[in-house]
Amino acid sequence: MPGETYGLLSLLPALIAIVLTLVSRQALLSLFAGIWLGATILVGWNPVAGAARSLEFIVANVTATFNVKLLLFTFLIGAMLGMIFLSGGMKSVADAIVSRVRTSRQAQLGTSILGMTIFFDSYASTMISGSVMRPVTDRFDVSREKLAYILDSTTAPTASIAVVSTWLGFEVGLISQQFQSLGIERNAFVVFIQSIPFRFYSLFALALVFVVVLTDWDFGPMQTAERRARDEGKLLRDDANPMMETQASDIETPEHVNPRWWYFVSPIVVLVFVTVFGLWFSGGGIEKTATALASSEGIDQISAILSAFSDSLKDADTANAILWASFAGCGTILTILVGHARIELDKVSDSIFEGFKMVMFPVAILSLAWSIGSVSEQLGVGPYIVSVTEGIITPELLPAVVFLSAAVISFCIGTSWGTMGILFPVAVPLAHTIGSPIALAIGAILTGSLFGDHCSPISDTTVMSSMFAASDHVDHVNTQIPYAILAAALATLAFLVSGYTGLPVGITLALGVVMLVGATYFLSEHVGITDGIGVAEAFE
Repeated sequence: MPGETYGLLSLLPALIAIVLTLVSRQALLSLFAGIWLGATILVGWNPVAGAARSLEFIVANVTATFNVKLLLFTFLIGAMLGMIFLSGGMKSVADAIVSRVRTSRQAQLGTSILGMTIFFDSYASTMISGSVMRPVTDRFDVSREKLAYILDSTTAPTASIAVVSTWLGFEVGLISQQFQSLGIERNAFVVFIQSIPFRFYSLFALALVFVVVLTDWDFGPMQTAERRARDEGKLLRDDANPMMETQASDIETPEHVNPRWWYFVSPIVVLVFVTVFGLWFSGGGIEKTATALASSEGIDQISAILSAFSDSLKDADTANAILWASFAGCGTILTILVGHARIELDKVSDSIFEGFKMVMFPVAILSLAWSIGSVSEQLGVGPYIVSVTEGIITPELLPAVVFLSAAVISFCIGTSWGTMGILFPVAVPLAHTIGSPIALAIGAILTGSLFGDHCSPISDTTVMSSMFAASDHVDHVNTQIPYAILAAALATLAFLVSGYTGLPVGITLALGVVMLVGATYFLSEHVGITDGIGVAEAFE
């Protein structure tokens, strides 16, 4: 965390990048403009030195160990998809699903359920769900914006609250660290579980997906996009720039190849298996499982093994796990293409390069998004927002204030984990000191941090949702923000109710869902095609 804050100026680079992105629809130039502005502020308003500092930020972020592994993972996933396109396996699976799916609603519901089913990692969930379901939703004229929204709203929100996921170790670790420093003798994992019902934004965001899908009550820019897709057959708006331009139809399957469903399923199964194994192995799974077996007998061994598996996930190396998995997936489909489909190596090589091409733009966006997040942190966005809110906090108000602070910080820096790291050392001690419920405060931090990760234009998961939905990134953000704001508004109200009334959380959640349904119906009727306005247009 930086030693000083630049006050209101600390918000400027991220806000400029976001506004320029939404207005100009030129994400790369807008993000660099924000980086340059922030770097210029840091070097004393020297624009030339600011440009040099900007490049340093980009190099530092691209070469950071975790980030470079994520970029390599993205390239390998692109290569794997290129080879799957060549095999015709994705089309075969899509045809099989389409034969059982009868309506657009079923296609959207299937995408939602698949996104929640792959709960162990948000990146893997986005990639798999998008790759499998995009041909299906395309067949039923579901707009790419809607697909991106479903992916974005059922991956990270689910992974963040799952008790077996790549998020678990980081979140429990932050809780444990604060408990140790404050002398709180409580089990960090138990408090993590207790905080789940208070993840109001995450739960409302998930509920909203199913409300919208089951009722067809879209509103705002999303309603416009859906009407365009259904009435005109245009999955993308005119002049859209989809983040994944290469599609299955762009890579021709050789005539002698008989596409099989398992050409697609095999590398995906390997990807999932190696991801889970990698998480377990990198977290010391062998030693922990051996210890658990040695210290238990009979039926108790099952419980001990499950406990050891959960402990392994807490200490897992996510970057290595997904990198191993993507490499294994590539090796699997390469073996199938050469060994079973008998496709020439030159065609395989061409498909790999086509796969690389499809992820080049997302890689560039991710690199700049990380960089502007670093710039914002150097300027002291977190400490500034915390200092603004500290003077108005009471025990009853603290959960709502913490949630809103986390939402603003995460939207500006584009990362939920970074926001958690900023707020935990401030909000947890404050809650402990003034007597606000710890589980409620922790729930507010964790779910508020998810807001920006979910809908900020500079968030990696937002970028990946656009990528694997093959949607225009700005259009995805533009159509999703009204939905995110609705869930955030109700979450804020829920935190206020919990803080001031102490109402049982189950009742608060039930009332929130009822209000969510009512608000969605009202907005779908009154903020539709004729008077809906996009975020980008609001700045024009």
